[in-house]
Amino acid sequence: MTDRQFESRITLIQQGDRQGLKDIYSEYGKMIYHCCLNILHNPQDAEDITADFFLKLWKIADTYCFGGKHKRWLVTIARNMALDLLKKQSREQLAAEDEDYGADSPDSSVSTEEAVTGGMAVAEALGHLEQTEREIVSMKVLADMTFKDIAAVLGKPMGTVTWKYRNAITKLKKFIGEVDSV
Repeated sequence: MTDRQFESRITLIQQGDRQGLKDIYSEYGKMIYHCCLNILHNPQDAEDITADFFLKLWKIADTYCFGGKHKRWLVTIARNMALDLLKKQSREQLAAEDEDYGADSPDSSVSTEEAVTGGMAVAEALGHLEQTEREIVSMKVLADMTFKDIAAVLGKPMGTVTWKYRNAITKLKKFIGEVDSV
């Protein structure tokens, strides 16, 4: 979806027309889900945040600055919502002391990614990346964002983002090559 098409959908939302939201959801629902999943590592939480994201989008459509980068705006909102949930879960975890609300075991995280990506080798490879590397790869590949936009979302220099992306891709190729040779 181009910026112009997105802006027309936002205008529909601002006029109370649900079709604008449906169109945006159809185009970006998976991207928002994957963005949240990469942060939360829990498919149920990612689904909840994705649903909350589109409810929030309906409410805050008036705040969109026309002429902006819509993917950057969407990912920033989703990422902040996911990080807010992590903070909330950390506070609950500290309060409960013995209960762990925030994190899946590494094995269940891999199986979640496997279900989402549809391939064990890719899921395992992604599991070997650092959190930031996973986010960058996800934004670049799934959201087709530019390095400049990713850098803005993450608050990191563009050189750092491109370097981490290249390192992540090298790690993925190496890992998948090792799996293929077994």
